[in-house]
Amino acid sequence: MFFDCFFLNDMVMNSMELDDLQSRTVDWLRYPLMLLIVVLHTDTPLLFQLSQSGASAICFYIFRTVAKLAVPLFFIISGYYFFRQPDAFTREAYVSKIRKRARTLLVPYLFWNYFVWAFQMTIVVLQGHADWIPGDAFAPANILDVIVGWGEGYNGMPKDFPLWFLRDLMMVCLLSPLLHLLLKSKRPYVLLLFAAFYLMPWPAGWHPFFERFPSALLFFSVGAYMGIHKQNMVAMARRVPLWLGIALPTLFVVLRCMTHNNLQTLEENLFSIVAVVPTMQIASMMVERCSLKPVSFIADSNFLLFVLHPILIIYLISNPLLGHVSNTVLHFWAVFIAEILVSAVSCVVLYAILSRLLPRTTSLLTGGRSGRQGKR
Repeated sequence: MFFDCFFLNDMVMNSMELDDLQSRTVDWLRYPLMLLIVVLHTDTPLLFQLSQSGASAICFYIFRTVAKLAVPLFFIISGYYFFRQPDAFTREAYVSKIRKRARTLLVPYLFWNYFVWAFQMTIVVLQGHADWIPGDAFAPANILDVIVGWGEGYNGMPKDFPLWFLRDLMMVCLLSPLLHLLLKSKRPYVLLLFAAFYLMPWPAGWHPFFERFPSALLFFSVGAYMGIHKQNMVAMARRVPLWLGIALPTLFVVLRCMTHNNLQTLEENLFSIVAVVPTMQIASMMVERCSLKPVSFIADSNFLLFVLHPILIIYLISNPLLGHVSNTVLHFWAVFIAEILVSAVSCVVLYAILSRLLPRTTSLLTGGRSGRQGKR
């Protein structure tokens, strides 16, 4: 009965109300999704020296699997708002959008990758290990590879590894005229082909640089499809029965826990596809019924948390405590929570300081983002 009432209310909402609900839902979702990104990167040497078994291990793998939905949703949102306006995708509109992305994506991408590179080398020197820095570290090819991620040791990611998302997002933005051509007529089989590309096993011998691009291609295109055809993401998600939307991801979480020794599984990718629907459903319902809004001083630190959480986790939690924590379930979860909370709180404080002292520089280095602007 509750579900029936929920969808009945949705049916009587007009398009303006749905658009407003969609905007408020996306605004509220951004920070929780960013926390899930941090959860994905708690796989530190410190945490994995604390072995897990039984119910504790199952809970940990559930957290890790649920966190997989964050990247797909960010790509969907990015694709949607890239194509939502204007009505006609002209050459002038494309050039305007690419110029905007150069400011909001490329500038922060370049700065933060080189910042992390310089920071890590500075730490090595201060620790008295300058000899660890390779003699060719400042060769042009290696300097360029900081932002490319092709060389050995990068595993196909740039130096600030979460920024592979921005790199691949910029790539699909550049390909947007081709995507618009493929998606402007209602051809769902194009998305099915992209989904098959995303789900297929990674070919042996292929460079890991390309390994994450199928994710960007599929989910950006899903958002692009809805944006091109002026569909509402919340309304589209609510077309799926809520019980089915919850049941399918739950099934894949169970299967993922049964195969938790694999680093990357088909179950994870299937979960990523099906979990975005109930996430949008439940988030929009909570925003609608509880009038949830992002807390601005927390949400505004979103981008700093994105770019800085790996080094905060490593240098504030993992490295200082490595070898000093006993192998207990309590310490495992204490470390897990600390890696998330310390990163989040540090970025809130840092953003508050930087935005007050250097507001224009902070805006530039975060792509002009705030809790409300996000990646639109």
